[in-house]
Amino acid sequence: MSIHPSLPSLQLLHRRTRIVAAFLAGFFVILVARVWYLQILQGHIYKERSIRQRTRIQRVFAPRGEFLDREGRILVDTRPGFNITITREDVQDLDQTLQRLSRLTGLSPEKAKETLRRAREKGTPAFQPIRLLTNVNWKTVALLEATPMNLPGIDISPEPLRNFRYGDLFAHGFGYLGEISRTELSQPAFRNDRVGDEIGKAGLEKILQQELKGTDGFRRVEVNSRGRIIDETAGHPPVPGNRIFLTIDLDLQRTLEKAFGNQAGAGVVLNVNNGEILAMASRPTFRPDLFSGGIPRKKWNELLHDPLHPLTNKAISGQYPPGSVFKIVVAVAALEEKVISPDETITCRGYIGFGGRHYRCWKRGGHGKIGLTRALIESCDVYFYEVGERLGIDKIAEYARSLGLGSPTGILLEGERAGLIPDRSWKQRVRKEPWFPGETLSASIGQGYILVTPIQLANLTATIANGGTLYRPQLVRRIEDYEGNLLEVRSPEVLHDVPISSRTLHLITHALEGVVSGKHGTGRRARIEGIRIAGKTGTAQVVRMRQEEERKEDLPDRYRDHALFVAFAPVEKPEIALAIIVEHGGHGGSAAAPIARKVLRAYFKKSGRIIEIAGRSTPPAKEKKP
Repeated sequence: MSIHPSLPSLQLLHRRTRIVAAFLAGFFVILVARVWYLQILQGHIYKERSIRQRTRIQRVFAPRGEFLDREGRILVDTRPGFNITITREDVQDLDQTLQRLSRLTGLSPEKAKETLRRAREKGTPAFQPIRLLTNVNWKTVALLEATPMNLPGIDISPEPLRNFRYGDLFAHGFGYLGEISRTELSQPAFRNDRVGDEIGKAGLEKILQQELKGTDGFRRVEVNSRGRIIDETAGHPPVPGNRIFLTIDLDLQRTLEKAFGNQAGAGVVLNVNNGEILAMASRPTFRPDLFSGGIPRKKWNELLHDPLHPLTNKAISGQYPPGSVFKIVVAVAALEEKVISPDETITCRGYIGFGGRHYRCWKRGGHGKIGLTRALIESCDVYFYEVGERLGIDKIAEYARSLGLGSPTGILLEGERAGLIPDRSWKQRVRKEPWFPGETLSASIGQGYILVTPIQLANLTATIANGGTLYRPQLVRRIEDYEGNLLEVRSPEVLHDVPISSRTLHLITHALEGVVSGKHGTGRRARIEGIRIAGKTGTAQVVRMRQEEERKEDLPDRYRDHALFVAFAPVEKPEIALAIIVEHGGHGGSAAAPIARKVLRAYFKKSGRIIEIAGRSTPPAKEKKP
C-alpha cells in the first residue's frame, strides 16, 4: 500500500493553496490601496482633523484698566485669579461630572447646566471652554488639580480679577462688575464677550467699560485625549485696558469717608475753578469686590433691603430739603431784584403772622431788628419769610435754577436725580392745585416741596465762590493707554455763567464768612485758625412737630432732622467748596460742620498752609523781615 498522496489529492491541495494565496494577495492589495488612499489622497484631511483634535485655541484675558487718583496713585487694578471652565466635547458623562464638581466647589449642577444652556443658545462651539465659576480660592484650585482624571473637560483657567486696593473707598463712584446678561450679549458693544464674562454693571466701571476692557489675547495649545494641556505652541499676548486718571484726591477721599464714621449721609468736595470732584462719599457703603464672581443671594438681599440704602449713591441720587442753605439763593435773588437793600432791617419777634397762622423762627425769642448779613450769619427764618414773600415763588425758582438746582449737573455717572424746584406752574401741572402764599414762606427757608442733591449744593457753593460760573462736575482728568501714551484730556466744561453782580457776591461772601467766624455764627464748628472760610448751615425737617411735642433730640433717629453744611475756602481766593449732609444728624452746625472742618483741614494741611501741633491746626509761622 502506497504512503504517497494520490495525484488528485495533490492537485486539490495546490488549488486550495493558490486560492488562499490569491485571497491574501487581494487582501494585501486592498490594504495597500486603502493606506495609499488615506495617506496620499486623503492624508491632508485627516491630518487637519487630528490637529484639531489635539490643538485648541485658548483665550488669554486682558487685564482690566486701572483707576488712579489725580496724583497717579493706583486705586483699582487687577490681581491674579482663577476660574473653573468646562469644555463640553471632553465631557464623557455630564451629570456625573457636574455632581463631582459640585462636591468640590459647591456649584449646583442646575446652575452649571443653566450656564451651558445659555452658551448653546449663543452658538458657543463644543470645543470652546465655558466659564462656570470665577474667583476660585486656592484650596479649591488644589482640590481640582489633585483630581483631574475624575473630571474630564473641567479646567482651571487663570484670569486677572478686579482689585479694589482700598476696600470700600469711593465704592459708589467705581461701581462694580457682574456677569454679562443675555440681553447685553446681544448688543453690538459686547459682540466679543462670551457667556460668563464680567462687565461693568454700575458706576465708572459701567460708564467706562469700553475704555477699561482691553483686548484679549490667545494661546494655541496641544491637549491629550482627556482634554488636558500637554504643550503650548503659539499665541498672541493680550492688550490691557486703558488707565483712567480721576479727579479724586486719595487723601481727601479717605478723610471725608472717615469723618462720617457710622453716620449716614453724603458729601461732595469740588475744585471751585474747574468743577473737578476732589472727593465724593455716600454712607453707608459697600465692598465692590463682593460682586465679582456673583454676590451671594443672602448678602444681596441684605444690601437691597437695608433701610440706610448702602447701594444708593446719595451724593447724586439722594434728594433732601436744603433747609437754611437755601437762604443763599433767596439772598442772591433779593439783592439782584432789589427787593431789599443790605442796610434794611426787619424785626424778628420769633414768628410772623401770615394767612391766619404763625410761621416761626428757630429762635423762639426772636432776633430783634436784623439785616441781611446778620440774618445769614444767625440764620433768621423770619427775615427770609419776609424777603421770600416779597420775591414770590416764581422769582425764587428762577434764581434757584440758574444756580444749578432743579436739574441734573451732568456728572459722568448714572442715576443722578434732578431734585425739585417748585413754582406755580409746577404745582398746577403736577398736583392740580393753585400755589398758596404760605407755601412761598416755607420755600424761602428751604422747606416745603424743594429737594436738592448734595452735588447740586456743592456746585451752587462753588458757583458763589468763583464769581458766578456754573461748571459740570468732572470725575475724569485724563485717559492713557497701558504704556502711558496720552489718549484724552478732559477739559473743564462750563454749563453757563450766572448773572450775579460782584456787589451781590461780595455781600453774600462776607455774610457767609461770618457764619463760620462770627461769635453768633451757626457754623462756628467749621472754623480753622488762619484760614478764612465761608459757609452756611442747614437743618432739613424730616417730620413736622407740634409745639407741645417733645424736643427733637428726644425723637427716634429716623425722625430727626437732616443736618447740612456747605462751605468754600479760602475766602480771599477760593479753591475748594463742599457740601455735607448727615441724615438725621440734627443741626447742621453740630453734625455736618465738624465733618467739613476735617476735610478742609486735610486740604490745607496737605498744601502746607496749616500745621498740626498737639492736635491743633495752626497757620505756619511767617518769616520775619530782615
